[in-house]
Amino acid sequence: MLIENGCLTQVENADIRNGVFVVPDGIREIYDWAFRKCPSPRKIIFSAGASYFGGFDWPFAHCHELEYFEVEEGNQEFSAEDGVLFDRSKSSLFCCPAKKSGCCYRIPDGVMDIDNCAFQGCSGLTEIIIPSTVTFIGDWAFDGCFGLKILCLPQQIRTKSLGDFIFRGCVSLAEMTVPNGVELIGWGAFQGCASLKYISFPGTVRWIREDAFRGCDSLSGILFRGTPQQWEKITIEEGNEALTAAQKVYPKGTM
Repeated sequence: MLIENGCLTQVENADIRNGVFVVPDGIREIYDWAFRKCPSPRKIIFSAGASYFGGFDWPFAHCHELEYFEVEEGNQEFSAEDGVLFDRSKSSLFCCPAKKSGCCYRIPDGVMDIDNCAFQGCSGLTEIIIPSTVTFIGDWAFDGCFGLKILCLPQQIRTKSLGDFIFRGCVSLAEMTVPNGVELIGWGAFQGCASLKYISFPGTVRWIREDAFRGCDSLSGILFRGTPQQWEKITIEEGNEALTAAQKVYPKGTM
């Protein structure tokens, strides 16, 4: 493996033994695409002395066969539960392995942050349940979850935006209710969600970024939980023709 000043920049074939890669003591960061030149490990183990790898979005890109994270006892930065990687306090969910077993995953209560790319490429999951404690969901969080049919976003969730490419390529997702309080729908947020037929927006939405609904050719119905006047004030950038063409429905008494 290649290590520069405590940063793991590249993993080699010889570093993976029987499908397992151990992040050694002293590693502080894992660079984007660090696993690009080796077969995907099935398990990644964080040694007791491995520490925070902040600042990078794709440290486990190319780990398409990854089934499990494990954290050695004594590690002060990370924890793992049901094979999913968290910070030690389990307030931040860092990464769900791409080949996680089972079709339904319930994020533990108490999690506040779902990191960038946290579920990227988890194509085997069909349902993900998010607790109301979540206040931040990162860009690309569910990108490429091809099998995802049900995503439960509680209305009490305290996030003000759905990030860039957050649901891109979720081709099995048929409907979505955007939680109350959300103001921004990010760039490419639902791009390529070819089965999306119905979406409900809160009256708080103010801005829908470019290509947020590009390729959503099945979209036919929108419930806007506000007034027609509020809908007309939303900034809708280009590449959202499927959204603007869909039929709008408003709550009774708002016309």
